[in-house]
Amino acid sequence: MPEQSNTTGGSTSDTIAHDWVDHHASRTPGNVALVDADSGEVWTWERLNDRVGRLATALRQAGVQRGERVAVLAETHPSIFEIQFACFRLGAIFVPLNWRLGVDELVTICADAAPVAMIHDHLWAERTHEILTRSPVDLVFDTTGLDELLAAQEPMPPGSDNTMATPCQLLYTSGTTGLPKGVICTFGTLTWNMANGVQPKGLTAPGVNVYNPLPLFHAGGLNSTANPALMNGARVTTAARFDPAAALAAMTDPANPATHIAAVPVMYQEIAALPEFPDADLSAVRIAVVGGGAASADLVKTFLAKGIKLEAHYGSTELGPATLAISPPDPELMLAGSVGRPVLHQAVRLVDDRGNDVENGAIGEIWVKGPSVTPGYWGLDNAEFFSDGWFKTGDMAWRDEAGNYFLADRAKDMYKSGGENIYPSEVERLVLDSPAVAEVAIIGIPDEKWGEVGLAIVVAAPGAAPTLEDIHEAIGDRVARYKLPHALELVDELPRNVTGKVAKIELRERYLSADR
Repeated sequence: MPEQSNTTGGSTSDTIAHDWVDHHASRTPGNVALVDADSGEVWTWERLNDRVGRLATALRQAGVQRGERVAVLAETHPSIFEIQFACFRLGAIFVPLNWRLGVDELVTICADAAPVAMIHDHLWAERTHEILTRSPVDLVFDTTGLDELLAAQEPMPPGSDNTMATPCQLLYTSGTTGLPKGVICTFGTLTWNMANGVQPKGLTAPGVNVYNPLPLFHAGGLNSTANPALMNGARVTTAARFDPAAALAAMTDPANPATHIAAVPVMYQEIAALPEFPDADLSAVRIAVVGGGAASADLVKTFLAKGIKLEAHYGSTELGPATLAISPPDPELMLAGSVGRPVLHQAVRLVDDRGNDVENGAIGEIWVKGPSVTPGYWGLDNAEFFSDGWFKTGDMAWRDEAGNYFLADRAKDMYKSGGENIYPSEVERLVLDSPAVAEVAIIGIPDEKWGEVGLAIVVAAPGAAPTLEDIHEAIGDRVARYKLPHALELVDELPRNVTGKVAKIELRERYLSADR
């Protein structure tokens, strides 16, 4: 059989490139792939493919090899996708860093991932320098010189060495101990996640224009909607930071309105609070996904009055993230607090503490199995996180007779604030640095704006009377600001269970039922 070409840059016989950018550039080169909402700059598939190829060459010539990690600390911008796809093309692993984290946290991540290259923009140059003084990296690139760097290179054509099992992303998420864990994503998990999102998110429909207000260092911004849309040849518009007026303008743009948006509840709240919202024409919006927390009944009704049926989706970085979704949109299920049913290629169980399936109506831990689930965490013994191939999420839920799932609580202490996972033990260790604090326990309590915020329950040191300001001072800038407790309660002692551990279940019962 004669050799057949499946790329624009080379020919193969029985191998597959798994290169989305080259695929779409060879078929629809003039179609728009990416737009920078802040500058209006546009990337066609042809332009994106050229820049990705040149950057891949530059990284390879600098010494980056297959399987090595490339860390990125930069604001949300289409260049993040250029870097990601360049890593994909040369077989390196893309590691986006959360710029909300403190230096200590970023140094810990770099020590774990051991990147051979660091790419930063001008806004995060100083933070990058701080990291590199403690976690040296040989190759450092500044995106301000990216155009000049690329102009001197020849584009690297797609290869055929990547398989569906090849790792291509390393996304860091906090662990139950507060230490970050690197979630391994492969070409296979990304592809199956796209397949899981096709039906509930409608990403293959003609004219799809995704407006992405979420940061590209989390699975929510990167893999929930943006990467699946790009895999399907759709258009993605990014914004450096979320601005409700800009988001509403994108949704009502008469020339190229956003057809899809995925955001956390607080973002939708801020959009709805705009004075121009009542008169805004949102008829172009097909899908509005809610993730990272529950939408209030008032928020669901506010958007429903504008013809928008908000859709709850549940997942996590480890799961793809697509796992549960309300699809087709159902306002009644949204108002009831459901997160929907399993997507096409995910199996979901609810189990008790012995690993036995629970009946409908009973609360159990969510276990998930499917081809979009991570093969594991970077550098860890993953046995404790899986059971016979099922990933143990630590989230608790119940299921009704129709098969709809409802989140109940979390098996562990993690809570979500503004869509961000916060693990109290990480913050508690820092609070104890204050000489005014003898003991501390942090729990999540409801907050109208952020969904949940931290309540620090403190036993004061003898003769001390710590304030919330004292707590924040003790923490300093060692963690992201969204992790700081928003409230403080002084107590004489913390309740403990029979093993001597702080009984956080009792604390939650006490303070969540209190009229605060």
